[in-house]
Amino acid sequence: MLLLIVALVAAVAGCAGVQEADSNGHTNGPEVEITDVLGRKVTVHVPSARILVDGSRYLYTTALLNKDNPVDRIVGWPKDLQDNDPGTLETYKQKFPQIADIPTIGDLYDGSFSVEQAIRLRPDVFIASASSFQAAQDAGTIDKLAKAGIPTVVLDYFVDPIKNTVASVELLGKLMDRETEAANFTTYYRSAVDGVRKRLDAAKQPPTPTFLWRAPGYFECCSSFAKSNLAAIVDYAGGKNLADDLLPGQQGSLSPETILSRNPQVVIATGAAWSPDTPAAPGSFVPLGYDQDHAKSQEQLRAVVDRQVGFSGLSAVRDHRTFVAWHHFYDSPYNFLAIQWFAKWMHPDLFADDDPDADFRALHEKFLPIAPTGTFWADLP
Repeated sequence: MLLLIVALVAAVAGCAGVQEADSNGHTNGPEVEITDVLGRKVTVHVPSARILVDGSRYLYTTALLNKDNPVDRIVGWPKDLQDNDPGTLETYKQKFPQIADIPTIGDLYDGSFSVEQAIRLRPDVFIASASSFQAAQDAGTIDKLAKAGIPTVVLDYFVDPIKNTVASVELLGKLMDRETEAANFTTYYRSAVDGVRKRLDAAKQPPTPTFLWRAPGYFECCSSFAKSNLAAIVDYAGGKNLADDLLPGQQGSLSPETILSRNPQVVIATGAAWSPDTPAAPGSFVPLGYDQDHAKSQEQLRAVVDRQVGFSGLSAVRDHRTFVAWHHFYDSPYNFLAIQWFAKWMHPDLFADDDPDADFRALHEKFLPIAPTGTFWADLP
């Protein structure tokens, strides 16, 4: 295996500096030092002709950067969308059938990523998520890619979405030669999230005690996030996330008894149309996405709540302040919609005039190449 890596490195090195057009018609720009979201200084071609990403979820970003061809410059990715958000993947495949031709690679988080396969795809840069970077670095993956002339740039919507979403979109915009599109979106994004925060700050309302119920049906009750990810969005949007004071890490499980004893004012579950290849058993979760019906999602939310012993007595359930949001807001630049929905659910009087549904439609009309169909949130009927 070592000889194979050496041979592949030599082959890549032998092509260094050649500026022939790639098969997609792109050439690399000049080498530039950029700073990724972890503060790492990385020398990389800007733009980059061939980009390898550690998640097909980056389609959420590439689609708003290039509406004509969201997978332009992408030379490989894992099958996380196929497993966790097949509705989005199929919606895009219908309009962009070339998505099916993108080579599938392994994942960083579970160790199935193959450096040899990555080198054979001849990427000019590798995009890694902050949540997986440390494991990849510990495994030697980042150093092996660097020796092959493939720099790694880290983006993040997962660990600290409030801080890193804008920077992540801007970085990918640079690499894709789509800086104008990135700037247009990030301006819109900042306006949306700043508008929520300014109203909360001016009102000086106390944070609303909220239980963020992470993917019921996919995980045993009661999984949640703490001080990161969607938990950071709960706090930014005017909530007091229940798990922040109870979980030692960024994610984990609380006991049902803990939820009942704390009796939060609001419950926000997450849901998705999980594939049969995931741990989510049919009927155990709330399906959300581009191909889902709102009434059916409401019915399934009711079933999920009723199935959990004692939850029918929670104040959030009795007062009809139990909701479900699309799980994949947790790892995409669309998280501003979660901020808006969460703020409205946790402070309904303060945000009575806000219409996040209209912002969902505007996101698609302004930035995305697909229609705003389906269901991405539901309330308890």
